[in-house]
Amino acid sequence: MSDETYIEDISAVEGYLLIDLGVDVIFGEDEPNAFWEKDDESFVSIDTKQSKRLQLYSILHEAGHAIIRQREDYDKLYPYGRKHKNKSISRRVDVLREEVVAWNEGERLAQKLSIVLDYSLWHNFMKKHLFEYSKWIQDPTLYKEGKGSSLRLC
Repeated sequence: MSDETYIEDISAVEGYLLIDLGVDVIFGEDEPNAFWEKDDESFVSIDTKQSKRLQLYSILHEAGHAIIRQREDYDKLYPYGRKHKNKSISRRVDVLREEVVAWNEGERLAQKLSIVLDYSLWHNFMKKHLFEYSKWIQDPTLYKEGKGSSLRLC
């Protein structure tokens, strides 16, 4: 696919986030791929140093978090999910559970928006990130937030 197609698809996801969920999107070279909640505001940030394909995959995944977090049963399904400072095993497992579901929700959103994914590349990107979280579950000291880190606790 061409960068133009990826840009159109990214715009479609951005529109969905803004119009349907009220979530803003920030793009930038120093931005991590992340879903953020602060007070009553939510936004997604996307690292523009990635290829357009990876920006699309990242925004779909982060949109998955936005979808999950707006559900009424979020706190029931992920009781440790919003406890950002807590690094207990319960917190780490809830983070991993949410990560898996966010990838699945991102894939469903792509289908809903008629975005064509290269499933081999999508799954490789997803597995790479899930593997980083699985290492973090085993040893939280592996988590280093900041520039260059692929692991961001949502």
